[in-house]
Parts: sequence; structure tokens; C-alpha cells
Amino acid sequence: MPLRSFSQRSFFDPEFVSPSILVQGTVPWLLGRYRSQLFPSWLFKGWRGESKVGRKAWPAVVLTCLWLLRWTEEGMSRLASVNRARTDLQWRAAMGLECDIAPPSERTMRDFEKFLAQRHMAVDVPRYILIHENIVRMCKEHDVVGDNPLWAIDSTPMYCYGAVLDTVRLLGDGLRQLGHRWARGTRRTLTEVAELWGLPLLLAKSTKGYPPVRPHGPAAPTAPSPPPSPAGWLDVDWRDRDARADVLEQLGDHVVRLVAWVRRRLSEVRPGFRKGILRRCRNLLKVVSNDLEADAQGRLVLARHVARDRLVSMTDPQARHGRKSKKRLFNGFKINVLGDLVSGLIASVTVTKGNQHDGTPTHRLVRRAKALFDDIEQVLGDTAYGGTRARHEIKQTLGVNLLTPPPQDTHKKKGTGAKSNFNIDFEAETATCPRGFTTDEYKIVNHSEHNLPAYRYKWPRQTCEACPLNAECLGRGNCSKSLLLHPLEQEMRTYRAAWQNPEVKQEYRRRGEFERLIHSVTRHGGRQARTWGLTAANIQAHGIVTTSNLRLLAKALAEANRTSEIALAA
Repeated sequence: MPLRSFSQRSFFDPEFVSPSILVQGTVPWLLGRYRSQLFPSWLFKGWRGESKVGRKAWPAVVLTCLWLLRWTEEGMSRLASVNRARTDLQWRAAMGLECDIAPPSERTMRDFEKFLAQRHMAVDVPRYILIHENIVRMCKEHDVVGDNPLWAIDSTPMYCYGAVLDTVRLLGDGLRQLGHRWARGTRRTLTEVAELWGLPLLLAKSTKGYPPVRPHGPAAPTAPSPPPSPAGWLDVDWRDRDARADVLEQLGDHVVRLVAWVRRRLSEVRPGFRKGILRRCRNLLKVVSNDLEADAQGRLVLARHVARDRLVSMTDPQARHGRKSKKRLFNGFKINVLGDLVSGLIASVTVTKGNQHDGTPTHRLVRRAKALFDDIEQVLGDTAYGGTRARHEIKQTLGVNLLTPPPQDTHKKKGTGAKSNFNIDFEAETATCPRGFTTDEYKIVNHSEHNLPAYRYKWPRQTCEACPLNAECLGRGNCSKSLLLHPLEQEMRTYRAAWQNPEVKQEYRRRGEFERLIHSVTRHGGRQARTWGLTAANIQAHGIVTTSNLRLLAKALAEANRTSEIALAA
């Protein structure tokens, strides 16, 4: 693109101050040269800055550039990006801001991200997804993805922004948050609310107090007494089981009593605070139901089990305990990514709770990628994406094959009694045991795990009694063999047979290259959430992925410009 003449430039233009500020092939260069093409106006229909009436507001294109520039390096907070835009000439050139204009405020960026989370009125899709998909389409138009792409899918943890607390702090901090919210909603002081509720814990700076210091050994010097605790500070010996039980019982009783009281008198609260107060009430009751149980004496104690959907943070109630592997645990969310291993393009991304199975968003990710690249026929994935039902649904609805290790035989019987040792003739509807006895006696029952109809074969009692392997095959208490098949048993056996092909395993080995795409997400701020909530985590992940795709597009356009310049020079 030819440079503008001197008469067209302003003395406050960053490119006039530093003509080489935008390096060709970089994301700032791409944003500075192709802003209007990257972000068409229809994406931001409804933004306050696009209206012709009312006071002037920041154009959405400028705010989008600043939103994406946050993730060009290692990621930064919203406030840090605003401060960076004040002094960085490269960023100002990419945004189209002159040197004498102040950048958008942190509050403006926060309001704009809320706008991006809203669904577009024309297509009913969040705007941050539309921005990402529009960049992917431009990458497709400029041949970023080659003729032989290799699509794969995987996930990686994202640590939550909120503090992860134990049960006592969850209850205590939750009560204090509820008290602060009630005080603001009713225009009272926190001291008045503490007196009204009879709960001095609301005035404490922390839920737990200092544990009593005990000397270690007879010659240990006398330890100094701990500083005085404010009213309501729990100052107990947490190694004492009875003391812990008393504290938990008190906190549990306070929660149940106050939540019931708050709900009865919710009409006293200003309307703008009611939703937040009810949300905090639900979170407190969830902690009580998940983390506490009654012991033999009827007291509330810590539950010996971990609830499936346990709350881990009061400030970030959507975060959950997650498990990346048997030994690797985390608290927060999961970033699920589907992209091309060859080019590095990421076609679809979503963020789920940390305890959600990796295979849950697979259909949504493949569907979005299929809408952008209709020639996708196969996607590589690890064992988490190898469920037979997920394979079947994606193959039937989208025509995409999931190349993953097949599910293992989880039948409770091992050795001779394993389900994989029984031959099933699906056309003749017969089953043959390892000793060669065939039966055509079956019933179609409802499979409790999958809630689908399935075959249950049964062998005659006389046959099983005469079999020398009946003890190993039947187990204790059974007189005849009964075999319950998977609702999609035929497809599952087909997957297992295909997995034995060396060519399939050789192709699957390339899935390890997907770590390059995961690294492009985590090294630019994807490992740590920058604010609270699942929606904010999705906005952050899509911003990081969009910036990653912009790097590929910038390189492709820079290469095309160099090629055209060489052709003109020749």
C-alpha cells in the first residue's frame, strides 16, 4: 500500500513521528492497515458509538483493536492495556489514534467487553464469536490454511481469577459478602447490619483467627501472645476436632437462618441489589449442602466425600475443581481448542468449567469449524474425545470422523468373562461365548448409563453349568451368563478393529503437534483468567485466539505484498 503524502499527514500522527513504527507482517501493522476490512460495521450494530444521536462515543473498531492488542504479548489486565495505549506509539498507530488524543478509559473497555458478550440481533451469536469467525474467514480467503490441513482438538487448564478457599472461609467470607451487599442495598452501615443479624463476624477482616501457639518441647521459650482479634474473628485451635465441629455448626446455622431471613425481607432492598443478594444466598446454601454433613451426634461436620459440582470460590462461583491428569489438579476453567496442525490456525474455541468432561463441547466445536471449513472430514483427539456416542452423533450429524483411541472394555468381568471375548453376529442377532456356545436368546432393555435401548443376551443354565470356565465367567451367585451390550456396540467394535491398523496409529501420532497450538494460547495469557466468570473467560480466550490468527494473516498479507512488489519491479 503506498504511503500517504506529506500534506495528508498530521503532525500528531504516530506514523509521522516515527515512519517505521508499524513493521510489516506484525499484528499492529495489520490492524493499522486493514482495520475496516477486519472489522466490518455490521459486527457492532447497536454499539453506542455507532449512533448518530446523543453524545460522541468511542468507535467500536478502535476499542476492538485495543482489546486484541492486550493479547499480542503475554497478556495483561484491562487497566494495563489502557496505560500502555497512552505511551506506545505502535499501539496508537494500530488503533488510529493521534498523539494528542487520550486512549479509552478502563471503564469504557469494560463496557465494550460486556457489549461483545451480547448476542448479535441478526444471528443470535455473541459478538466476540462473530469477530473470531470473521478473522478465520479472512484467513481462509488468503490461503492461510493449505490444501492438506490436519485438524485436531484438545483442552488446557485456565486458572480462575477468584480466590480458592476452604469450607470455613467459604462460609465466613460468603456471610461477610452477603452482609456488605445487604448494607448497601438497604442504605445501612455494616455495624447496623451486624447488630441486626447478631453476627459480629461481619466486622472481622478475616474469617479465621490466629491459632494458639504451643511450645515445642520442654525447653522451648514462651511464645508471644497473638495480637488481639477483632470482633467475630474465629480464634480456635483447628487441630481440635470438637472445636472445628463447633465452628462449622455455628457457621452452618448462621447461613440457614440468615438466608431464610433475607429472602423474607427482600422487599426492603433496592431493586438493583436483589439479584446479587439472591445469588449469594444460593452460593452459601450450595456450600452447606455440598461440604457439610451430619455426624452420629447430629452435628454438622465436613463431608467425607467431594461433591461433584463443589463450589471452590465465592468471588468466582463458576470456577470448579478440575483434573488434567491423575496427578495434575487445577481450579478454574478449561479452554477447548480445535485447529489445524499444519498452519496453526484455530478454527473454534470455547471455555467450560473445570469439572466438565473434555468431550462435552466437542460437538459444538466441530460444528462451528465445519461451518467455516466444509471440507473437514476428520479430527484428531485424545481418549477423552473417543466416546462411542460422541463419535456416532458427530459422524451422523456433521459427517466428521473423530480419530481417537477407542474406549477400553470397561466390563466388570476380566479375562474369559470380558465382553471383548464374546463374538456378536449383528445380522443374525446371536452371541457366541469364548467356549463356542451360541445363543439367540436376548431382550432389548434400557441401558441405564446411556438411556438408550440395548441388547441383553442370555445363555441357558444347563450350558453354563457344563462349561469348565463357568467359575471365571459367571462369578459368584450367578447360574447363567448374561451379557449387556453397549447401545452402539457394533460401531464400538468397528472402531477397535480399525485402531489396530498401523497406518491409523501412524497418522494419530501427529496429534502431538497440537501442543504448538496450545502453547500459542497459553503463552499469550490463556493460562490465567483476568477477571471473574465463565463469560469473561470466553471473551478472553476468543481474544487470544483471534490475535493468534491475526499473526498468521499478517504474515500471509506481508508475503503477498512482497510478491507483488517483486513482480512490479520485474
